[in-house]
Amino acid sequence: MPAVSRSRVLLATLLAALAATLATASGAHAVRLSVGMGNEDPSMFTDPLFTSLKLRRVRYVTPWNTALSATPARASADTFLGAARGRYDVLVSFATASTQPTRPGPAPSSTAYGRAVRAFVARYPWVRTYSPWDEANTCSEPICRRPRAAAAYYRTLRAACPRCTVIAAEVLDTDYRGMRSYLQRFIAAVGRPTPRLWALHPYTDANRFRTIGTRTMLATVPGTVWMTEVGGLYSYGRSFPPSTSRQTRAVRWMIRLATSSPRIQRLSYYSFDGGGTFDAGLLWPSGATRPAYGVFARWVRSLR
Repeated sequence: MPAVSRSRVLLATLLAALAATLATASGAHAVRLSVGMGNEDPSMFTDPLFTSLKLRRVRYVTPWNTALSATPARASADTFLGAARGRYDVLVSFATASTQPTRPGPAPSSTAYGRAVRAFVARYPWVRTYSPWDEANTCSEPICRRPRAAAAYYRTLRAACPRCTVIAAEVLDTDYRGMRSYLQRFIAAVGRPTPRLWALHPYTDANRFRTIGTRTMLATVPGTVWMTEVGGLYSYGRSFPPSTSRQTRAVRWMIRLATSSPRIQRLSYYSFDGGGTFDAGLLWPSGATRPAYGVFARWVRSLR
Protein backbone atom coordinates (compact mmCIF):
# COMPACT_ATOMS: atom_id res chain seq x y z
CA MET A 1 0.00 0.00 0.00
CA PRO A 2 1.44 3.47 -0.88
CA ALA A 3 2.57 5.63 2.05
CA VAL A 4 -0.10 8.26 1.30
CA SER A 5 -2.85 5.64 1.36
CA ARG A 6 -1.55 4.20 4.62
CA SER A 7 -1.61 7.70 6.13
CA ARG A 8 -5.19 8.22 5.00
CA VAL A 9 -6.24 4.85 6.45
CA LEU A 10 -4.51 5.66 9.73
CA LEU A 11 -6.17 9.09 9.89
CA ALA A 12 -9.58 7.59 9.15
CA THR A 13 -9.05 4.96 11.84
CA LEU A 14 -8.07 7.58 14.42
CA LEU A 15 -11.05 9.77 13.56
CA ALA A 16 -13.39 6.80 13.83
CA ALA A 17 -11.94 5.88 17.22
CA LEU A 18 -12.34 9.47 18.42
CA ALA A 19 -15.93 9.59 17.23
CA ALA A 20 -16.67 6.31 18.98
CA THR A 21 -15.12 7.57 22.21
CA LEU A 22 -17.16 10.77 22.14
CA ALA A 23 -20.32 8.87 21.35
CA THR A 24 -19.69 6.45 24.20
CA ALA A 25 -19.09 9.26 26.68
CA SER A 26 -22.17 11.12 25.52
CA GLY A 27 -24.29 7.98 25.60
CA ALA A 28 -23.02 6.99 29.03
CA HIS A 29 -23.86 10.43 30.40
CA ALA A 30 -27.31 10.42 28.84
CA VAL A 31 -28.07 7.08 30.49
CA ARG A 32 -26.41 7.65 33.87
CA LEU A 33 -27.28 11.25 34.78
CA SER A 34 -30.30 11.26 37.05
CA VAL A 35 -32.02 14.23 38.65
CA GLY A 36 -33.72 14.61 42.00
CA MET A 37 -35.04 17.31 44.32
CA GLY A 38 -33.82 18.51 47.69
CA ASN A 39 -36.48 19.64 50.11
CA GLU A 40 -37.61 19.16 53.70
CA ASP A 41 -41.33 19.78 53.16
CA PRO A 42 -43.39 16.61 52.51
CA SER A 43 -46.21 18.63 50.93
CA MET A 44 -44.01 18.60 47.83
CA PHE A 45 -44.97 14.97 47.27
CA THR A 46 -48.60 15.89 46.57
CA ASP A 47 -47.96 18.96 44.44
CA PRO A 48 -48.82 18.27 40.76
CA LEU A 49 -45.97 20.57 39.71
CA PHE A 50 -43.59 18.17 41.43
CA THR A 51 -45.25 14.87 40.60
CA SER A 52 -45.45 15.83 36.91
CA LEU A 53 -41.64 15.92 36.82
CA LYS A 54 -41.64 12.17 37.58
CA LEU A 55 -38.48 12.39 39.66
CA ARG A 56 -37.56 9.34 41.67
CA ARG A 57 -34.84 10.75 43.90
CA VAL A 58 -35.09 13.21 46.79
CA ARG A 59 -32.60 14.59 49.32
CA TYR A 60 -33.28 15.33 52.96
CA VAL A 61 -30.98 17.15 55.40
CA THR A 62 -31.31 16.44 59.11
CA PRO A 63 -29.21 16.81 62.29
CA TRP A 64 -26.77 13.99 62.97
CA ASN A 65 -28.53 13.10 66.23
CA THR A 66 -32.11 13.12 64.88
CA ALA A 67 -32.91 9.52 65.79
CA LEU A 68 -31.68 9.59 69.38
CA SER A 69 -34.65 11.27 71.05
CA ALA A 70 -38.18 12.54 70.47
CA THR A 71 -37.49 16.02 69.09
CA PRO A 72 -39.08 18.21 66.38
CA ALA A 73 -36.27 17.08 64.06
CA ARG A 74 -37.21 13.44 64.53
CA ALA A 75 -40.92 14.19 64.06
CA SER A 76 -40.10 16.00 60.79
CA ALA A 77 -37.93 13.10 59.62
CA ASP A 78 -40.68 10.62 60.47
CA THR A 79 -43.15 12.58 58.35
CA PHE A 80 -40.91 13.26 55.35
CA LEU A 81 -39.20 9.89 55.17
CA GLY A 82 -42.46 8.09 55.85
CA ALA A 83 -44.09 9.89 52.93
CA ALA A 84 -41.14 9.05 50.67
CA ARG A 85 -41.00 5.38 51.70
CA GLY A 86 -41.45 3.02 48.76
CA ARG A 87 -41.86 5.89 46.32
CA TYR A 88 -38.48 7.64 46.23
CA ASP A 89 -34.81 6.84 46.58
CA VAL A 90 -33.88 9.14 49.47
CA LEU A 91 -30.43 10.59 50.10
CA VAL A 92 -30.09 11.68 53.73
CA SER A 93 -27.35 14.18 54.54
CA PHE A 94 -26.46 14.65 58.20
CA ALA A 95 -25.62 18.12 59.51
CA THR A 96 -25.01 20.08 62.67
CA ALA A 97 -27.40 19.87 65.58
CA SER A 98 -27.56 23.55 66.44
CA THR A 99 -29.85 25.26 68.92
CA GLN A 100 -28.89 28.68 67.54
CA PRO A 101 -29.60 29.39 63.86
CA THR A 102 -26.41 31.43 63.29
CA ARG A 103 -23.98 29.15 65.15
CA PRO A 104 -23.10 25.52 64.47
CA GLY A 105 -23.49 23.02 67.23
CA PRO A 106 -20.44 21.13 68.49
CA ALA A 107 -18.95 18.30 66.48
CA PRO A 108 -19.74 14.91 68.01
CA SER A 109 -17.12 12.34 68.85
CA SER A 110 -16.91 9.38 66.49
CA THR A 111 -18.48 7.25 69.24
CA ALA A 112 -21.45 9.58 69.68
CA TYR A 113 -21.83 9.94 65.93
CA GLY A 114 -21.79 6.18 65.50
CA ARG A 115 -24.48 5.67 68.12
CA ALA A 116 -26.66 8.29 66.43
CA VAL A 117 -26.33 7.02 62.88
CA ARG A 118 -26.89 3.41 63.91
CA ALA A 119 -30.13 4.53 65.55
CA PHE A 120 -31.09 6.39 62.37
CA VAL A 121 -30.42 3.40 60.12
CA ALA A 122 -32.47 1.18 62.43
CA ARG A 123 -35.38 3.64 62.54
CA TYR A 124 -35.49 4.24 58.76
CA PRO A 125 -34.26 1.01 57.16
CA TRP A 126 -35.69 1.96 53.76
CA VAL A 127 -33.14 4.80 53.45
CA ARG A 128 -30.12 3.31 51.69
CA THR A 129 -28.13 6.37 50.57
CA TYR A 130 -26.29 8.69 52.94
CA SER A 131 -23.89 11.58 53.23
CA PRO A 132 -21.97 11.69 56.53
CA TRP A 133 -21.95 15.50 56.78
CA ASP A 134 -23.53 18.27 54.73
CA GLU A 135 -21.07 20.89 53.37
CA ALA A 136 -18.33 19.69 55.70
CA ASN A 137 -15.85 22.30 54.42
CA THR A 138 -17.99 25.36 55.28
CA CYS A 139 -17.74 27.03 58.66
CA SER A 140 -21.46 26.99 59.23
CA GLU A 141 -20.52 23.41 60.17
CA PRO A 142 -18.22 22.52 63.09
CA ILE A 143 -15.79 20.35 61.09
CA CYS A 144 -14.86 22.92 58.43
CA ARG A 145 -11.20 22.79 59.55
CA ARG A 146 -11.27 19.13 60.58
CA PRO A 147 -11.15 16.85 57.53
CA ARG A 148 -9.89 14.04 59.78
CA ALA A 149 -13.18 14.21 61.68
CA ALA A 150 -15.10 14.12 58.38
CA ALA A 151 -13.11 11.05 57.35
CA ALA A 152 -13.87 9.37 60.69
CA TYR A 153 -17.60 10.04 60.24
CA TYR A 154 -17.44 8.51 56.77
CA ARG A 155 -15.83 5.33 58.09
CA THR A 156 -18.31 5.19 60.96
CA LEU A 157 -21.36 5.57 58.73
CA ARG A 158 -20.09 2.91 56.34
CA ALA A 159 -19.68 0.53 59.27
CA ALA A 160 -23.19 1.39 60.53
CA CYS A 161 -24.73 0.55 57.16
CA PRO A 162 -22.32 -1.61 55.15
CA ARG A 163 -24.84 -2.27 52.37
CA CYS A 164 -25.75 1.39 51.95
CA THR A 165 -24.36 3.81 49.39
CA VAL A 166 -22.31 6.33 51.38
CA ILE A 167 -20.83 9.51 49.93
CA ALA A 168 -17.30 10.25 51.11
CA ALA A 169 -17.29 14.05 51.46
CA GLU A 170 -20.02 16.54 50.54
CA VAL A 171 -18.52 19.99 49.93
CA LEU A 172 -19.39 23.51 48.79
CA ASP A 173 -17.49 25.19 45.94
CA THR A 174 -17.34 28.82 47.19
CA ASP A 175 -13.65 28.68 48.17
CA TYR A 176 -12.46 26.22 45.56
CA ARG A 177 -8.81 26.34 46.68
CA GLY A 178 -9.82 25.65 50.26
CA MET A 179 -12.15 22.93 49.01
CA ARG A 180 -9.28 21.25 47.16
CA SER A 181 -7.08 21.35 50.26
CA TYR A 182 -9.89 19.97 52.43
CA LEU A 183 -10.50 17.09 50.04
CA GLN A 184 -6.80 16.29 49.76
CA ARG A 185 -6.49 16.12 53.55
CA PHE A 186 -9.68 14.06 53.74
CA ILE A 187 -8.26 11.53 51.26
CA ALA A 188 -5.04 11.29 53.26
CA ALA A 189 -6.98 10.79 56.51
CA VAL A 190 -9.44 8.19 55.24
CA GLY A 191 -6.69 5.91 53.90
CA ARG A 192 -7.04 3.01 51.50
CA PRO A 193 -9.06 2.20 49.55
CA THR A 194 -9.69 5.75 48.36
CA PRO A 195 -13.44 6.45 48.20
CA ARG A 196 -14.99 6.58 44.74
CA LEU A 197 -18.15 8.61 45.44
CA TRP A 198 -18.14 12.33 46.26
CA ALA A 199 -20.62 15.19 46.39
CA LEU A 200 -20.36 18.82 45.32
CA HIS A 201 -22.65 21.81 45.87
CA PRO A 202 -21.64 24.05 42.94
CA TYR A 203 -23.73 27.07 43.94
CA THR A 204 -20.99 29.58 43.16
CA ASP A 205 -20.23 28.05 39.77
CA ALA A 206 -23.90 28.02 38.84
CA ASN A 207 -24.72 31.52 40.04
CA ARG A 208 -21.45 33.25 39.15
CA PHE A 209 -21.42 31.57 35.74
CA ARG A 210 -18.04 29.94 36.20
CA THR A 211 -16.70 26.37 36.05
CA ILE A 212 -13.61 26.43 38.27
CA GLY A 213 -15.24 24.84 41.32
CA THR A 214 -16.58 21.90 39.33
CA ARG A 215 -13.32 21.46 37.44
CA THR A 216 -11.34 21.57 40.69
CA MET A 217 -13.55 18.91 42.24
CA LEU A 218 -13.16 16.60 39.27
CA ALA A 219 -9.39 17.10 39.25
CA THR A 220 -9.04 16.45 42.99
CA VAL A 221 -11.11 13.33 43.64
CA PRO A 222 -11.33 10.00 41.80
CA GLY A 223 -14.49 8.26 40.70
CA THR A 224 -18.04 9.58 40.60
CA VAL A 225 -19.29 13.02 41.60
CA TRP A 226 -22.88 13.84 42.52
CA MET A 227 -24.16 17.40 42.61
CA THR A 228 -26.30 16.80 45.66
CA GLU A 229 -27.39 20.41 46.16
CA VAL A 230 -27.46 23.25 43.66
CA GLY A 231 -29.96 25.75 42.36
CA GLY A 232 -30.36 29.00 40.52
CA LEU A 233 -30.71 31.82 43.02
CA TYR A 234 -33.74 34.06 42.71
CA SER A 235 -32.46 36.12 45.65
CA TYR A 236 -29.86 35.94 48.40
CA GLY A 237 -28.97 39.04 50.38
CA ARG A 238 -27.33 42.03 48.70
CA SER A 239 -25.19 39.89 46.40
CA PHE A 240 -28.22 38.46 44.60
CA PRO A 241 -31.15 40.90 44.50
CA PRO A 242 -34.42 39.38 43.24
CA SER A 243 -34.24 38.48 39.55
CA THR A 244 -36.12 35.84 37.60
CA SER A 245 -33.97 36.37 34.50
CA ARG A 246 -30.72 35.81 36.38
CA GLN A 247 -32.19 32.76 38.09
CA THR A 248 -33.23 31.30 34.75
CA ARG A 249 -29.76 31.88 33.33
CA ALA A 250 -28.23 30.24 36.42
CA VAL A 251 -30.40 27.14 35.97
CA ARG A 252 -29.21 26.87 32.37
CA TRP A 253 -25.60 27.21 33.57
CA MET A 254 -26.24 24.54 36.21
CA ILE A 255 -27.37 22.19 33.46
CA ARG A 256 -24.17 22.95 31.56
CA LEU A 257 -22.12 22.06 34.65
CA ALA A 258 -24.04 18.85 35.26
CA THR A 259 -23.52 17.67 31.71
CA SER A 260 -19.87 18.72 31.48
CA SER A 261 -18.44 15.32 32.47
CA PRO A 262 -19.68 11.72 32.39
CA ARG A 263 -18.28 11.40 35.92
CA ILE A 264 -21.12 13.64 37.14
CA GLN A 265 -23.96 11.18 37.47
CA ARG A 266 -26.60 12.81 39.72
CA LEU A 267 -27.99 16.24 40.45
CA SER A 268 -30.36 17.26 43.22
CA TYR A 269 -31.98 20.66 42.77
CA TYR A 270 -32.55 22.84 45.82
CA SER A 271 -35.21 23.79 46.25
CA PHE A 272 -38.67 23.14 44.92
CA ASP A 273 -40.55 25.93 46.67
CA GLY A 274 -39.42 29.51 47.08
CA GLY A 275 -39.23 32.05 49.87
CA GLY A 276 -36.88 32.96 52.69
CA THR A 277 -33.53 34.74 52.75
CA PHE A 278 -31.84 32.11 50.60
CA ASP A 279 -34.24 31.56 47.71
CA ALA A 280 -33.46 29.25 44.81
CA GLY A 281 -37.01 27.95 44.59
CA LEU A 282 -38.58 26.96 41.32
CA LEU A 283 -41.93 28.23 42.62
CA TRP A 284 -43.13 31.52 44.04
CA PRO A 285 -44.23 31.37 47.70
CA SER A 286 -47.77 31.38 46.33
CA GLY A 287 -47.10 28.04 44.62
CA ALA A 288 -47.08 29.43 41.06
CA THR A 289 -44.14 28.60 38.82
CA ARG A 290 -41.22 30.90 38.19
CA PRO A 291 -39.67 30.97 34.69
CA ALA A 292 -36.80 28.77 35.94
CA TYR A 293 -39.28 25.95 36.58
CA GLY A 294 -39.96 25.66 32.85
CA VAL A 295 -36.25 25.43 32.03
CA PHE A 296 -35.72 22.77 34.69
CA ALA A 297 -38.83 20.79 33.73
CA ARG A 298 -37.93 20.70 30.03
CA TRP A 299 -34.43 19.47 30.86
CA VAL A 300 -35.68 16.74 33.20
CA ARG A 301 -38.16 15.51 30.60
CA SER A 302 -35.42 15.44 27.95
CA LEU A 303 -33.47 12.93 30.09
CA ARG A 304 -36.20 10.30 30.06
